[in-house]
Amino acid sequence: MIYKRMFDYEKKFLEFEDLERLEWMDYDTRVFKMPIIFKRAIDLVFEYHRLTYSDFGGIKRLRELVIEYEKYLARSNISDQPFSFIGSGVSNLIYPVLQAVFNLDDNKREVILFSPEYPIFHSVVESAKGVPTIIHSLRDNDYLPTVEQLENAVNGRTAAVLFSNPNNPTGKSFSREWVAELVKLSHRYDFFILSDEIYIDSLYSDKQPIHIAEVNGSYKNYVKFFGPSKDRPGMTGIRCGYCVGDKRLLPSIERIQMVRNISNGIISDYLLLLDIALRYKEISGTKHADLKYYSEQEIADYAETILHNRNLQERYNKRIVTKLKSHPKIKDVIPPDGGNSVFFRYYKDLPASDFVKEYMNKGLASYPSEAFMLDPMIEGSWTRICVTRDIDLLERAIGKI
Repeated sequence: MIYKRMFDYEKKFLEFEDLERLEWMDYDTRVFKMPIIFKRAIDLVFEYHRLTYSDFGGIKRLRELVIEYEKYLARSNISDQPFSFIGSGVSNLIYPVLQAVFNLDDNKREVILFSPEYPIFHSVVESAKGVPTIIHSLRDNDYLPTVEQLENAVNGRTAAVLFSNPNNPTGKSFSREWVAELVKLSHRYDFFILSDEIYIDSLYSDKQPIHIAEVNGSYKNYVKFFGPSKDRPGMTGIRCGYCVGDKRLLPSIERIQMVRNISNGIISDYLLLLDIALRYKEISGTKHADLKYYSEQEIADYAETILHNRNLQERYNKRIVTKLKSHPKIKDVIPPDGGNSVFFRYYKDLPASDFVKEYMNKGLASYPSEAFMLDPMIEGSWTRICVTRDIDLLERAIGKI
Protein backbone atom coordinates (compact mmCIF):
# COMPACT_ATOMS: atom_id res chain seq x y z
CA MET A 1 0.00 0.00 0.00
CA ILE A 2 2.86 2.40 0.79
CA TYR A 3 4.42 1.90 -2.64
CA LYS A 4 1.02 2.28 -4.33
CA ARG A 5 0.54 5.66 -2.67
CA MET A 6 3.95 6.73 -3.98
CA PHE A 7 2.81 5.87 -7.51
CA ASP A 8 -0.35 7.89 -6.91
CA TYR A 9 1.77 10.90 -5.94
CA GLU A 10 3.96 10.33 -8.99
CA LYS A 11 0.93 10.44 -11.30
CA LYS A 12 -0.12 13.71 -9.69
CA PHE A 13 3.36 15.20 -10.17
CA LEU A 14 3.36 14.27 -13.86
CA GLU A 15 0.21 16.30 -14.46
CA PHE A 16 2.25 19.47 -13.94
CA GLU A 17 5.18 20.19 -16.25
CA ASP A 18 6.62 23.10 -14.27
CA LEU A 19 7.23 21.29 -10.96
CA GLU A 20 10.84 21.09 -9.80
CA ARG A 21 11.61 17.60 -8.55
CA LEU A 22 13.34 17.18 -5.20
CA GLU A 23 13.11 13.40 -5.71
CA TRP A 24 14.97 12.67 -8.94
CA MET A 25 17.15 9.57 -8.78
CA ASP A 26 18.53 9.72 -12.35
CA TYR A 27 21.91 11.40 -12.53
CA ASP A 28 22.36 14.34 -14.87
CA THR A 29 25.28 13.00 -16.90
CA ARG A 30 26.22 16.53 -17.96
CA VAL A 31 27.27 17.06 -14.33
CA PHE A 32 28.16 13.58 -13.08
CA LYS A 33 30.12 11.96 -15.88
CA MET A 34 29.51 8.54 -17.39
CA PRO A 35 32.76 6.62 -18.04
CA ILE A 36 33.41 6.24 -21.78
CA ILE A 37 34.23 2.58 -21.23
CA PHE A 38 30.52 1.84 -20.68
CA LYS A 39 29.73 3.16 -24.17
CA ARG A 40 32.53 1.00 -25.57
CA ALA A 41 31.03 -2.04 -23.80
CA ILE A 42 27.65 -1.48 -25.44
CA ASP A 43 29.36 -1.30 -28.85
CA LEU A 44 31.06 -4.64 -28.15
CA VAL A 45 27.75 -6.29 -27.24
CA PHE A 46 26.24 -5.13 -30.52
CA GLU A 47 29.31 -6.30 -32.43
CA TYR A 48 29.66 -9.78 -30.93
CA HIS A 49 26.29 -10.78 -29.46
CA ARG A 50 23.61 -9.13 -31.58
CA LEU A 51 21.33 -8.69 -28.55
CA THR A 52 20.84 -12.41 -27.92
CA TYR A 53 19.12 -13.80 -24.83
CA SER A 54 21.21 -13.77 -21.69
CA ASP A 55 21.61 -16.84 -19.49
CA PHE A 56 19.00 -17.42 -16.81
CA GLY A 57 20.32 -15.90 -13.59
CA GLY A 58 23.13 -14.13 -15.44
CA ILE A 59 26.00 -15.21 -17.68
CA LYS A 60 28.26 -17.73 -15.98
CA ARG A 61 31.45 -15.70 -15.79
CA LEU A 62 29.55 -12.74 -14.32
CA ARG A 63 28.13 -14.92 -11.54
CA GLU A 64 31.58 -16.36 -10.88
CA LEU A 65 33.15 -12.90 -10.81
CA VAL A 66 30.52 -11.63 -8.36
CA ILE A 67 31.42 -14.43 -5.94
CA GLU A 68 35.16 -13.80 -6.33
CA TYR A 69 34.69 -10.06 -5.80
CA GLU A 70 32.43 -10.46 -2.77
CA LYS A 71 34.74 -12.95 -1.09
CA TYR A 72 37.61 -10.51 -1.56
CA LEU A 73 35.54 -7.76 0.06
CA ALA A 74 34.93 -10.02 3.06
CA ARG A 75 38.72 -10.24 3.55
CA SER A 76 38.53 -13.33 5.72
CA ASN A 77 38.90 -17.07 5.32
CA ILE A 78 35.26 -17.83 4.59
CA SER A 79 34.94 -21.55 4.04
CA ASP A 80 31.43 -21.75 2.59
CA GLN A 81 30.75 -20.98 -1.07
CA PRO A 82 27.89 -18.51 -1.64
CA PHE A 83 25.45 -18.45 -4.53
CA SER A 84 25.11 -15.50 -6.88
CA PHE A 85 22.13 -14.57 -9.01
CA ILE A 86 21.77 -11.68 -11.46
CA GLY A 87 18.53 -9.76 -11.90
CA SER A 88 17.08 -6.62 -13.44
CA GLY A 89 17.93 -4.39 -10.51
CA VAL A 90 18.11 -4.97 -6.76
CA SER A 91 14.40 -4.30 -6.17
CA ASN A 92 13.51 -7.13 -8.55
CA LEU A 93 15.57 -9.63 -6.53
CA ILE A 94 14.22 -8.96 -3.05
CA TYR A 95 10.93 -10.81 -3.57
CA PRO A 96 12.38 -14.17 -4.75
CA VAL A 97 15.02 -14.11 -2.01
CA LEU A 98 12.45 -13.40 0.70
CA GLN A 99 10.12 -16.09 -0.65
CA ALA A 100 13.04 -18.53 -0.67
CA VAL A 101 13.68 -17.71 3.00
CA PHE A 102 10.04 -18.52 3.81
CA ASN A 103 10.32 -21.79 1.86
CA LEU A 104 13.08 -22.97 4.22
CA ASP A 105 10.72 -22.78 7.22
CA ASP A 106 7.09 -21.88 6.57
CA ASN A 107 6.48 -21.48 10.31
CA LYS A 108 8.71 -18.40 10.37
CA ARG A 109 7.05 -15.51 8.54
CA GLU A 110 7.90 -12.39 10.55
CA VAL A 111 10.20 -9.91 8.83
CA ILE A 112 11.70 -7.02 10.79
CA LEU A 113 11.75 -3.70 8.93
CA PHE A 114 12.98 -0.31 10.05
CA SER A 115 11.28 3.08 9.94
CA PRO A 116 12.31 5.21 8.09
CA GLU A 117 13.28 2.87 5.28
CA TYR A 118 12.96 2.16 1.56
CA PRO A 119 9.19 1.70 1.03
CA ILE A 120 9.34 -1.24 -1.36
CA PHE A 121 10.48 -3.50 1.50
CA HIS A 122 7.09 -3.29 3.21
CA SER A 123 5.27 -4.00 -0.06
CA VAL A 124 7.49 -6.99 -0.86
CA VAL A 125 6.93 -8.54 2.58
CA GLU A 126 3.16 -8.21 2.16
CA SER A 127 3.28 -9.62 -1.39
CA ALA A 128 5.23 -12.64 -0.14
CA LYS A 129 2.59 -13.14 2.59
CA GLY A 130 5.04 -12.30 5.32
CA VAL A 131 4.27 -10.45 8.54
CA PRO A 132 6.07 -7.09 8.77
CA THR A 133 7.33 -6.06 12.20
CA ILE A 134 8.34 -2.40 12.23
CA ILE A 135 11.09 -0.97 14.43
CA HIS A 136 10.42 2.75 14.73
CA SER A 137 13.90 4.23 14.93
CA LEU A 138 14.47 7.44 16.88
CA ARG A 139 15.70 10.80 15.64
CA ASP A 140 18.17 10.90 18.55
CA ASN A 141 19.94 7.95 16.90
CA ASP A 142 19.82 9.45 13.38
CA TYR A 143 16.82 7.22 12.66
CA LEU A 144 18.90 4.06 12.93
CA PRO A 145 17.56 1.25 15.14
CA THR A 146 19.45 0.54 18.34
CA VAL A 147 20.70 -2.88 19.41
CA GLU A 148 18.14 -2.81 22.23
CA GLN A 149 15.33 -2.24 19.73
CA LEU A 150 16.57 -5.20 17.69
CA GLU A 151 16.73 -7.43 20.76
CA ASN A 152 13.16 -6.51 21.68
CA ALA A 153 11.85 -7.18 18.16
CA VAL A 154 13.33 -10.58 17.27
CA ASN A 155 11.82 -13.87 18.41
CA GLY A 156 11.54 -17.51 17.37
CA ARG A 157 9.15 -16.60 14.52
CA THR A 158 11.52 -14.07 12.94
CA ALA A 159 12.45 -15.14 9.42
CA ALA A 160 14.59 -12.16 8.45
CA VAL A 161 15.73 -8.62 9.09
CA LEU A 162 15.45 -6.69 5.81
CA PHE A 163 17.12 -3.29 5.60
CA SER A 164 19.30 -0.97 3.51
CA ASN A 165 22.93 -0.48 4.52
CA PRO A 166 23.62 2.48 4.51
CA ASN A 167 20.10 3.50 5.42
CA ASN A 168 17.78 4.83 2.77
CA PRO A 169 16.59 7.65 3.10
CA THR A 170 18.94 9.06 5.77
CA GLY A 171 22.26 7.99 4.23
CA LYS A 172 23.56 7.04 7.70
CA SER A 173 25.82 4.01 7.99
CA PHE A 174 25.76 1.26 10.60
CA SER A 175 28.72 0.76 12.92
CA ARG A 176 30.76 -2.44 13.08
CA GLU A 177 29.56 -2.92 16.66
CA TRP A 178 25.91 -2.72 15.57
CA VAL A 179 26.48 -5.20 12.73
CA ALA A 180 28.27 -7.59 15.12
CA GLU A 181 25.28 -7.55 17.48
CA LEU A 182 22.89 -8.16 14.58
CA VAL A 183 25.00 -11.16 13.54
CA LYS A 184 24.92 -12.55 17.10
CA LEU A 185 21.14 -12.25 17.17
CA SER A 186 20.94 -13.98 13.77
CA HIS A 187 22.92 -16.92 15.15
CA ARG A 188 20.85 -17.09 18.33
CA TYR A 189 17.43 -16.93 16.68
CA ASP A 190 18.35 -18.46 13.30
CA PHE A 191 17.02 -15.68 11.07
CA PHE A 192 18.36 -14.24 7.81
CA ILE A 193 20.08 -10.89 7.39
CA LEU A 194 18.91 -9.44 4.06
CA SER A 195 20.98 -6.35 3.35
CA ASP A 196 20.38 -3.98 0.43
CA GLU A 197 23.85 -2.46 -0.01
CA ILE A 198 23.23 -0.44 -3.17
CA TYR A 199 24.81 2.63 -1.49
CA ILE A 200 27.74 0.83 0.19
CA ASP A 201 30.33 2.10 -2.33
CA SER A 202 29.12 5.70 -2.15
CA LEU A 203 30.15 6.35 1.45
CA TYR A 204 32.28 9.45 2.04
CA SER A 205 36.05 9.14 1.91
CA ASP A 206 36.34 9.13 5.72
CA LYS A 207 33.83 6.27 6.14
CA GLN A 208 34.75 2.61 5.85
CA PRO A 209 32.12 0.16 4.54
CA ILE A 210 31.25 -2.68 6.90
CA HIS A 211 30.88 -5.96 5.02
CA ILE A 212 28.50 -8.24 6.90
CA ALA A 213 30.01 -11.44 5.48
CA GLU A 214 33.33 -10.46 7.06
CA VAL A 215 31.72 -9.89 10.46
CA ASN A 216 29.62 -13.05 10.11
CA GLY A 217 32.58 -15.19 9.04
CA SER A 218 30.37 -16.99 6.50
CA TYR A 219 27.39 -16.56 4.19
CA LYS A 220 25.09 -18.61 6.40
CA ASN A 221 21.77 -16.80 6.98
CA TYR A 222 22.96 -13.80 4.96
CA VAL A 223 22.17 -12.30 1.55
CA LYS A 224 23.62 -9.10 0.11
CA PHE A 225 21.98 -7.13 -2.70
CA PHE A 226 24.04 -4.79 -4.86
CA GLY A 227 23.98 -2.93 -8.17
CA PRO A 228 25.65 0.03 -9.90
CA SER A 229 22.71 2.40 -10.37
CA LYS A 230 23.30 4.60 -7.31
CA ASP A 231 26.99 5.40 -7.76
CA ARG A 232 27.54 5.01 -11.50
CA PRO A 233 25.87 7.84 -13.48
CA GLY A 234 24.03 6.66 -16.58
CA MET A 235 23.37 3.17 -15.17
CA THR A 236 19.88 3.54 -13.66
CA GLY A 237 18.15 2.65 -16.92
CA ILE A 238 20.33 -0.42 -17.51
CA ARG A 239 18.47 -2.24 -14.70
CA CYS A 240 21.06 -4.66 -13.40
CA GLY A 241 21.95 -5.95 -9.96
CA TYR A 242 22.81 -9.10 -8.07
CA CYS A 243 22.30 -10.99 -4.86
CA VAL A 244 24.93 -13.16 -3.20
CA GLY A 245 24.66 -15.27 -0.06
CA ASP A 246 23.53 -18.50 1.61
CA LYS A 247 23.47 -21.16 -1.13
CA ARG A 248 20.54 -23.00 0.49
CA LEU A 249 18.28 -20.36 -1.05
CA LEU A 250 19.35 -20.81 -4.67
CA PRO A 251 17.03 -23.71 -5.69
CA SER A 252 13.96 -21.78 -4.51
CA ILE A 253 15.14 -18.53 -6.12
CA GLU A 254 15.60 -20.30 -9.46
CA ARG A 255 12.15 -21.90 -9.33
CA ILE A 256 10.49 -18.59 -8.40
CA GLN A 257 12.26 -16.64 -11.14
CA MET A 258 11.42 -19.32 -13.73
CA VAL A 259 7.72 -19.01 -12.92
CA ARG A 260 7.97 -15.21 -13.11
CA ASN A 261 9.84 -15.63 -16.43
CA ILE A 262 12.22 -12.85 -15.46
CA SER A 263 15.68 -12.83 -16.99
CA ASN A 264 18.22 -10.10 -17.45
CA GLY A 265 19.20 -8.52 -20.77
CA ILE A 266 22.53 -9.26 -22.43
CA ILE A 267 23.55 -5.57 -22.41
CA SER A 268 22.82 -5.34 -18.68
CA ASP A 269 24.82 -8.48 -17.94
CA TYR A 270 27.89 -7.30 -19.83
CA LEU A 271 27.80 -3.80 -18.38
CA LEU A 272 27.53 -5.26 -14.88
CA LEU A 273 30.37 -7.68 -15.66
CA LEU A 274 32.54 -4.77 -16.76
CA ASP A 275 31.64 -2.64 -13.76
CA ILE A 276 32.35 -5.39 -11.20
CA ALA A 277 35.61 -6.27 -12.98
CA LEU A 278 36.69 -2.62 -12.71
CA ARG A 279 35.64 -2.35 -9.05
CA TYR A 280 37.57 -5.55 -8.34
CA LYS A 281 40.66 -4.20 -10.11
CA GLU A 282 40.44 -0.95 -8.14
CA ILE A 283 40.60 -2.67 -4.74
CA SER A 284 42.74 -5.72 -5.51
CA GLY A 285 44.82 -4.96 -8.60
CA THR A 286 43.44 -8.14 -10.20
CA LYS A 287 42.74 -7.71 -13.91
CA HIS A 288 39.79 -9.87 -14.94
CA ALA A 289 39.99 -11.59 -18.33
CA ASP A 290 37.14 -9.51 -19.77
CA LEU A 291 39.16 -6.33 -19.36
CA LYS A 292 41.40 -7.45 -22.23
CA TYR A 293 38.85 -5.94 -24.64
CA TYR A 294 39.52 -2.44 -23.33
CA SER A 295 42.51 -0.14 -23.63
CA GLU A 296 44.55 1.05 -20.67
CA GLN A 297 43.37 4.57 -21.47
CA GLU A 298 39.70 3.51 -21.20
CA ILE A 299 40.38 1.76 -17.90
CA ALA A 300 42.28 4.78 -16.55
CA ASP A 301 39.46 7.09 -17.65
CA TYR A 302 37.02 4.93 -15.68
CA ALA A 303 39.06 5.29 -12.49
CA GLU A 304 39.45 9.06 -12.96
CA THR A 305 35.76 9.57 -13.78
CA ILE A 306 34.55 7.55 -10.80
CA LEU A 307 36.87 9.47 -8.46
CA HIS A 308 35.65 12.77 -9.94
CA ASN A 309 32.01 11.77 -9.42
CA ARG A 310 32.65 10.53 -5.89
CA ASN A 311 34.38 13.75 -4.82
CA LEU A 312 31.76 15.89 -6.54
CA GLN A 313 28.95 13.98 -4.83
CA GLU A 314 30.48 14.48 -1.41
CA ARG A 315 31.01 18.22 -2.00
CA TYR A 316 27.49 18.70 -3.36
CA ASN A 317 25.91 16.74 -0.51
CA LYS A 318 27.70 18.82 2.12
CA ARG A 319 26.81 22.05 0.35
CA ILE A 320 23.12 21.06 0.25
CA VAL A 321 23.22 20.18 3.97
CA THR A 322 24.62 23.65 4.72
CA LYS A 323 21.95 25.28 2.55
CA LEU A 324 19.14 23.35 4.25
CA LYS A 325 20.44 24.05 7.76
CA SER A 326 20.37 27.79 7.11
CA HIS A 327 16.85 27.75 5.63
CA PRO A 328 14.21 29.34 7.93
CA LYS A 329 11.55 26.79 6.91
CA ILE A 330 13.69 23.71 7.52
CA LYS A 331 13.40 22.38 11.06
CA ASP A 332 15.97 19.58 10.98
CA VAL A 333 18.53 17.97 8.67
CA ILE A 334 20.35 14.63 8.89
CA PRO A 335 23.83 14.94 7.33
CA PRO A 336 24.40 11.69 5.40
CA ASP A 337 27.51 9.51 5.55
CA GLY A 338 27.26 8.99 1.79
CA GLY A 339 24.75 8.28 -0.94
CA ASN A 340 23.14 10.83 -3.21
CA SER A 341 20.36 12.39 -1.15
CA VAL A 342 19.75 14.45 2.00
CA PHE A 343 16.85 13.85 4.42
CA PHE A 344 15.30 16.92 6.02
CA ARG A 345 12.26 18.07 8.00
CA TYR A 346 9.84 20.81 6.99
CA TYR A 347 8.93 23.39 9.64
CA LYS A 348 5.25 22.33 9.54
CA ASP A 349 3.98 18.90 10.56
CA LEU A 350 1.35 18.13 7.93
CA PRO A 351 -0.71 15.11 6.91
CA ALA A 352 0.77 13.53 3.78
CA SER A 353 -1.77 14.90 1.30
CA ASP A 354 -1.50 18.43 2.74
CA PHE A 355 2.29 18.29 2.57
CA VAL A 356 2.24 17.26 -1.10
CA LYS A 357 -0.30 19.99 -1.91
CA GLU A 358 1.68 22.68 -0.09
CA TYR A 359 4.89 21.77 -1.87
CA MET A 360 3.13 21.65 -5.25
CA ASN A 361 1.82 25.16 -4.61
CA LYS A 362 5.46 26.19 -4.21
CA GLY A 363 6.27 24.58 -7.57
CA LEU A 364 7.97 21.56 -5.97
CA ALA A 365 7.38 17.82 -6.21
CA SER A 366 8.45 15.68 -3.25
CA TYR A 367 7.29 12.56 -1.43
CA PRO A 368 5.90 12.95 2.11
CA SER A 369 7.09 11.24 5.31
CA GLU A 370 4.78 8.25 4.85
CA ALA A 371 6.72 7.30 1.72
CA PHE A 372 9.54 6.35 4.10
CA MET A 373 7.22 4.72 6.66
CA LEU A 374 7.23 7.72 9.03
CA ASP A 375 4.05 9.14 10.58
CA PRO A 376 4.22 12.91 9.91
CA MET A 377 1.97 13.71 12.86
CA ILE A 378 4.41 11.94 15.20
CA GLU A 379 7.84 12.39 13.61
CA GLY A 380 7.14 15.49 11.51
CA SER A 381 7.10 16.19 7.77
CA TRP A 382 10.34 14.68 6.52
CA THR A 383 11.29 14.47 2.86
CA ARG A 384 14.36 13.94 0.72
CA ILE A 385 16.24 15.89 -1.91
CA CYS A 386 18.27 13.88 -4.43
CA VAL A 387 21.66 15.44 -5.11
CA THR A 388 21.96 14.16 -8.66
CA ARG A 389 21.75 17.33 -10.75
CA ASP A 390 23.32 20.74 -11.17
CA ILE A 391 23.97 22.32 -7.77
CA ASP A 392 22.56 25.73 -8.76
CA LEU A 393 19.30 24.11 -9.88
CA LEU A 394 19.04 22.26 -6.56
CA GLU A 395 19.72 25.39 -4.52
CA ARG A 396 17.08 27.25 -6.52
CA ALA A 397 14.58 24.50 -5.68
CA ILE A 398 15.48 24.74 -1.98
CA GLY A 399 14.87 28.48 -2.17
CA LYS A 400 11.23 27.78 -3.05
CA ILE A 401 10.55 25.82 0.14
